Amino acid sequence: MPKAFLTLVLLTATTSLAAAQSFLLGIDYSVRIPNRLDQMSASITPLSMGTDSSGYVYVLVGGFSSETGMTPLLMKLSPAGDTVYWSLVDPSASAIAVDPAGNVYLAGGNFVEKWNTDGKTPMYKTTISANASIAGIAVDAAGRAYATGWTTAPDLATTPGAAQQTSPVAGHGFRAFALRLKTDGTFDYATYLGGGSQARPAAIAMDASASAYVLGNTVSAGFPTTPGAYLTASGIPNNMLPSFLTRLSPDGSSIIYSTFTDKNGFQPCCLVVDAAGNAVAGLVSNPSTSELLRFNPQGTAVLFSTAIPASAPRNLALDSAGNIYAVLAAGIPIGGGGTEGAANFPVKNSLATCDPNASLALAALDANGNILQATYIPGSELSTAAVVSGANSSAYVLAAPTQSYTPTSEPSESAGGLWFLAHFVQSPAAQVVSLACEGNSASYASAAVSPGEIVSLFGNGLGPAVGAQPQVDAQSGFPKQLAGVQVTFNGIPAPLLYVQDAQINAIAPWSLQSGDTAQICVVYDAAPTNCLSRPVLDAHPGVFTEDGTYAVAFSLDGTRNSASNPAQVGSIVSLYATGLGPIHPAQPDGSIIELPLPADVLSTQLDWQIPTGIGPEIFGSEPAEYAGPAPFAVAGFSQINMVVPDTYACAFGCGWAPLILQVGSTGFSNYFLVQVAGH
Repeated sequence: MPKAFLTLVLLTATTSLAAAQSFLLGIDYSVRIPNRLDQMSASITPLSMGTDSSGYVYVLVGGFSSETGMTPLLMKLSPAGDTVYWSLVDPSASAIAVDPAGNVYLAGGNFVEKWNTDGKTPMYKTTISANASIAGIAVDAAGRAYATGWTTAPDLATTPGAAQQTSPVAGHGFRAFALRLKTDGTFDYATYLGGGSQARPAAIAMDASASAYVLGNTVSAGFPTTPGAYLTASGIPNNMLPSFLTRLSPDGSSIIYSTFTDKNGFQPCCLVVDAAGNAVAGLVSNPSTSELLRFNPQGTAVLFSTAIPASAPRNLALDSAGNIYAVLAAGIPIGGGGTEGAANFPVKNSLATCDPNASLALAALDANGNILQATYIPGSELSTAAVVSGANSSAYVLAAPTQSYTPTSEPSESAGGLWFLAHFVQSPAAQVVSLACEGNSASYASAAVSPGEIVSLFGNGLGPAVGAQPQVDAQSGFPKQLAGVQVTFNGIPAPLLYVQDAQINAIAPWSLQSGDTAQICVVYDAAPTNCLSRPVLDAHPGVFTEDGTYAVAFSLDGTRNSASNPAQVGSIVSLYATGLGPIHPAQPDGSIIELPLPADVLSTQLDWQIPTGIGPEIFGSEPAEYAGPAPFAVAGFSQINMVVPDTYACAFGCGWAPLILQVGSTGFSNYFLVQVAGH
């Protein structure tokens, strides 16, 4: 194991995000959405939300009604969260837009529908085509509705003079389209998108000139782009479904620009556009990293590209000052079919600590892509969510509550409500937490802690502005105080590897007992922070990766595993991990492992599997060639030697192997890949 790698994984911190100190959101109110149905449901329709010029909030949620069966529920709420009206709507409705006067536009399946301001009177319902699936809707100040989606047959009634009047593909396939409806629901324009390529839009928005913008992905890297566009070629394989952004002329007769969004295979989520025509696209990678990109009005350049680790975008909003609000999922999949909180979400002035089992987060950015605030959303669970902007740089978030959710007010009719609405407003006196989250230093999984696990603590004000690391040797080991910082687990001081304002790396004491609850606390310059609680397990494994995907792995000759240096079938590759549980004989906290090596108490095996969303699909497993303390490293840092078998060298097309580490019967690591040579 190269010494430089050990230094890297144990002593460095993530980059903290600068923020304007004058911007601080607090929660004005948080209230459950009243349960007007027999049963509210998260599975009927995605949450969707809009606002009008008077600050009223409109939400679309799902549920079950004895009158209509499975049905979405449209509700209008006052700026204070009180119910104004509610209506049952078409079971296919899944998206909402609201014009300044408070007329509501619903879309879903193959239709667009307009409702009067009373929430009871449909004004029109327009069928797009028999085989259409609408993915997004928007509305301008004049009351014209914009929609995008795809058809699976060439049955879209395109309009004369539209940018693309003929179907992009023959036979079966996804045919992207964009359209605008007049105020009476008749077609203003309707056009296909994509030249001769299949494509699936994800979102639509428009600017002050009535230009429509469509964000989506395509099954072809040959999706047509315009000369001079930011990216005229995707640069990624077709099977990664490259994303595109297309801007139409105000009358839908031509393409102003069409560009691929990135070279990394990020997938589209959501889109907002300011009055000047600057489009902000929300993308997500696998594993979870949110990427927000702002394109200039000509589509020739990206004005900013901001990555937000440990998150996946759910929805975007834009306020009149140009600030961007992103509601994000902050969680990571763990082998065994579960999800845990992602500790390394880059908090800034967080209003809450992370949920160990994953939650939602809200990030506010200025027009230049700088993070103004990044906070976990109190009482939220990892689910679909929506966000809209309000007056005076505020935001409304619609989310699902955890069992620990505590509303600021609770109308009697809301008992059992599955959703809640939180209003975030500018609040200089808002209370923020210093210690926001804790997780395994390799995977950042946050649901538990195990004896000897190397952990990372994240927050603000945890240590010095400039990171500090100790000078250690085999005799001294790692200290339990460093640069004015001390971390304790149930009052027991923990060895410190690195301390800095936004991150601390430490080692959980070996004396922690499985079944107990660990209280994790930080003291900096004699000032204590808030504490976090985590259950103690025998093992809470995580494998170190370079980017959340590929394992940091080495061949026996010391060369780094990579696409240009893949492992050969039958060779031995060394991986590195932490959280593998107790070792024998026991070692002092923070000590350096020397020969003869202690042994792991729990068994370790490697599984190759793919998460399916409802549980893992296992293709095989085998014991590790060696799993135990890494020689001459700190106790708690483990090495796993695996033999690269033929069975998964080509299990997924050759070239890589998806793996997890299983320790004992219940401890599962994060998913990771090893580069394997094809044959």
